[in-house]
Amino acid sequence: MALQKEIIVIGDVEMGAGNFTDDFISDEALSELIIELGMRDHPIDLILNGDTFDFLKCPYFEKNQLTYPRHITKEISLSKLNLIYHAHNRVFRALRKFSKNEKNHLFFIIGNHDFDLVYTSVQNKIKEYLNNPKNVSFRESYHFQDVYVEHGHQYDFLNKINFDKLFLTYKKKQILNLPFIALGLISKFMVMKEDHPFLERIFPRPTLFSFERKVIKKITLGTVSYFLKSMFYYPFRYYFDPTYTYPRELFSELYRRIKKVHWDVDNVIHVFKRKKRRSLKKNWLHILGHVHDKYIEDKKGTAIIHPGSWRDEYDLDKESKKLTSRPKRYVQVLIADEGKEYQVIDHPIKRSPLDFTKVVNNELKHLKLAAKEENFEPVFY
Repeated sequence: MALQKEIIVIGDVEMGAGNFTDDFISDEALSELIIELGMRDHPIDLILNGDTFDFLKCPYFEKNQLTYPRHITKEISLSKLNLIYHAHNRVFRALRKFSKNEKNHLFFIIGNHDFDLVYTSVQNKIKEYLNNPKNVSFRESYHFQDVYVEHGHQYDFLNKINFDKLFLTYKKKQILNLPFIALGLISKFMVMKEDHPFLERIFPRPTLFSFERKVIKKITLGTVSYFLKSMFYYPFRYYFDPTYTYPRELFSELYRRIKKVHWDVDNVIHVFKRKKRRSLKKNWLHILGHVHDKYIEDKKGTAIIHPGSWRDEYDLDKESKKLTSRPKRYVQVLIADEGKEYQVIDHPIKRSPLDFTKVVNNELKHLKLAAKEENFEPVFY
């Protein structure tokens, strides 16, 4: 089969600063995959499909202390990118090697965790880290022939970005116009993430919360408190701060989540189908990220795929209380003269099962054990 192009889609890597809030430890596996892709003879489009970087949960150094500011200037984004670059330098080196070959093209799709990529200065800095190749692009989506790729957060009511108004002005400075839920994560829940850095990696959430009721109580009380203050206190206390506007349109959605104790990303497929009817008729293959569960729907010559996440995540068995590491997956699309095909490929990583009770008793210890198994050296601040 004579290949015109190979398309590789990898989503939700979520590289952070190498600290407690960084959930990516598979540098070795991802780097080896990227380098191997770059050595193939035919042209390859490598699409990093959103949330490649976890700017949202990445800290910022201010007066020698780690902080999580809600007013994100380009200077703050660049500072966070510097931390990510040094924590995951191996991946950047692999991307540099991949993009050195002019037949290849590297696409960074913007997600809700790496909204900072809209800053031109951040894009230029990433290109500089990669030795300024010409074959690197930053986009909202990718489209080649009848293959369509985007992150998927635009179909998630709480996480969608206003691409018509990317920036706000605060104290004469340009800042990111972050979604309400992102501001809540930064302002309220990063402290909880630092307190329970491992538990946030565990799925399904209902099973986790059935064992750890104190955690769901903490999350629910924190959410109710932040929401009520966002409705009745913050808009008046911080009247001149555009990040504290009254969240009227979010009331019913947040009430639904609080009532159902639902603190996870919603399935976006049904919204995608409703809003992308023309695309579904026109395109053969649609690849989304954002939702970390594997999903494949292939009907009547049209396919929709979620390959899953590259974060360090675990499935919790309710009976045995064993934690099994989730596999890393990517989508391969082959476009040839004779036709086209796709497959979702599991990338093998050997990991030992963990005991949930032991993890709860010492989360830091098990963060280190997990990182050691994948030959990752975190920077625990």
